[in-house]
Amino acid sequence: MSLFQMLVQGLQLHGERLRNRKFLEASMAASALVAAADGEVSFSERAAVDSVLASVEGLQVFDVHDAVDLFSDFVAAIQEEPDAGRLRAMEAVTAVSDDSEAADLVVRIGCAISRADGKLTDREKTQVAEIAAGLGVSAPTDLSP
Repeated sequence: MSLFQMLVQGLQLHGERLRNRKFLEASMAASALVAAADGEVSFSERAAVDSVLASVEGLQVFDVHDAVDLFSDFVAAIQEEPDAGRLRAMEAVTAVSDDSEAADLVVRIGCAISRADGKLTDREKTQVAEIAAGLGVSAPTDLSP
């Protein structure tokens, strides 16, 4: 690969990261909201976040550690000051409301996190429904364990 091709590839990757930053933030915020909804963030919920980062194409361009740090920051904010933390996370979530495909995917990511520990609580169901409403998409009807 020539130096020029490497530079172009690097610029394309940088551009993709910039375009997808709101989606990353929305995904990690939704994951944090759902994971923290029942008051406890389990290891399996954290592992599910890793799986999401590895499997969702728009998130694969980001450094996993940076994404997990973002998730952890949202969780910490929610746990330290629940109202302010949830508001901050919902603001990040709703930043993608103008992109229906991204909005739908953020809701599906929230659903995946809700099922991660095998204990789908009413609080998690409610949180996924609130995320869907904030994004202007229909809440999933299959939120059963």
